Amino acid sequence: AAADQKYVAAYEEIVEDWCNQVDRLLGETDENRDEPDDAGPSTELDYWRTRMGKFNSITEQLKQPACKVPLAVLQMSKSRVMKRWRTLDNTITDATNEAKDNVKYLSTLDKYIEPLETGDPVTIIDALPGLLNNTRMMLTIARYYSTRERMTLLFRKVTNQMIANCRRYVTDPGPIWEQDTQDLIKRLHECVALYEAYQEQYHQTRERLEQTPSGKQFDFDVNRIFGKFELFQRRVDKLVDMFKTFEQFSALARHNIEGMDGFITNFFNIMDDLKRKPYDLL
Repeated sequence: AAADQKYVAAYEEIVEDWCNQVDRLLGETDENRDEPDDAGPSTELDYWRTRMGKFNSITEQLKQPACKVPLAVLQMSKSRVMKRWRTLDNTITDATNEAKDNVKYLSTLDKYIEPLETGDPVTIIDALPGLLNNTRMMLTIARYYSTRERMTLLFRKVTNQMIANCRRYVTDPGPIWEQDTQDLIKRLHECVALYEAYQEQYHQTRERLEQTPSGKQFDFDVNRIFGKFELFQRRVDKLVDMFKTFEQFSALARHNIEGMDGFITNFFNIMDDLKRKPYDLL
């Protein structure tokens, strides 16, 4: 069949199509992923699992006669298409190894990421040392994932999940205006405590790495990692101040202090107006 140009031309068209399909898959890079800005860390493992599955599927298909015959024919006929195919075949191997390695290391974070999704700020704080320690190990020994950009992305997604958890934790009992004020303030304080513990664990891990200057470091963009959480923490602090003030005025109203009626009424009018605003205070 190698001498038969009709077969060669047909097989070249098939292999060219394979090359185009593989090129499109390889073109799905970290930079052009279609993800929401608030994506959590589980999306990272999902992405690499899906990518590994695609490349494993290609590898298995290439072992079948339907793929081996056209490639053998084109190899014998010294087709020009084979140069492009060989380059892509090597790239497929590299991409498969990359995806497998990334899945292996990201999977070790699963049990530490679960509390971010199902727990509360208090249980997340308990999980932080394990999460940071395993992330440090990934940076040190992962062959492919330990780039500055990928590690920063992972931390940013961890931050996203913490913020989502805090929002749910604060609003689960019901609209914040309808909650017991003391209980609400307690929940808000626990969200701030998580932010502070996360920062502390991160910086402690960075300092441990700095003790080995020749090794990889936590030299990531901290603004990208913590920036959204810092803004969230500032909003929470303002809410705490507001609800403490609300509690104080409620106490004054209960005591009927002479001369304060107008002042207290004015305050509660302002609060009622604020309640009617369609704002997400968190």
